[in-house]
Amino acid sequence: MAHCPMKFRMVRGRLTAPAPRILDIGCGNGSPTVTKRWFPGCHYAGADIQRYKMSDADMAAMDAFYPLGADGSGYDAIPDASYDFVILNHVVEHMRDPKPVVATLCAKLKPGGYIWIAFPSLRSLSLPHSVDETLQFSDDPTHVYVPDVREMANVLLANGVAVLHAERSREGFFTAIADVVKLCKRCVMRMFTGKFSGRGMWYVLGFEDHVFGQRRMNERS
Repeated sequence: MAHCPMKFRMVRGRLTAPAPRILDIGCGNGSPTVTKRWFPGCHYAGADIQRYKMSDADMAAMDAFYPLGADGSGYDAIPDASYDFVILNHVVEHMRDPKPVVATLCAKLKPGGYIWIAFPSLRSLSLPHSVDETLQFSDDPTHVYVPDVREMANVLLANGVAVLHAERSREGFFTAIADVVKLCKRCVMRMFTGKFSGRGMWYVLGFEDHVFGQRRMNERS
């Protein structure tokens, strides 16, 4: 059985509508088809500055697509108070100043809607460099901003969104045990080769932090 991403585990018991409306900012890496796998009846709207690692099947899975500009343009075309779940999964670290964008996206939530923001942690600045998957913050040259849990939480709070959960992202107990075993093997390999593989090491090494919130019911656009 496919492993459910943490962003979906947070809302699976909360999105009770038969056809929840989901807005995914930065919808590359096959996100449309993955989202439809876990929420097959959802209305999926993607938004991005480019088509990044999206197949024809991904494009076909989208019910709407909003082109965005690297300068922060394009968000006005997204309707306000329209989405049950807004996703910013590893997006804000690619923005010079993500706070205005996050504030704008709070208004896209329906009252009672949820928002997920995940990003590299401050710890990622001190993690080892990886030969494959990004692990140390600067492994990815498009990372231009180091977000902070408190900062992102304050933006949500200032825009009518209650913070339900905010901390280091972690896997379940048994997955975490397996990750520790993998980490030990990777450390031994590094001793002999001088290289470290960060693939699958995000959670065990604390690469990712997240903020998860819900728009207050009495908020209006």
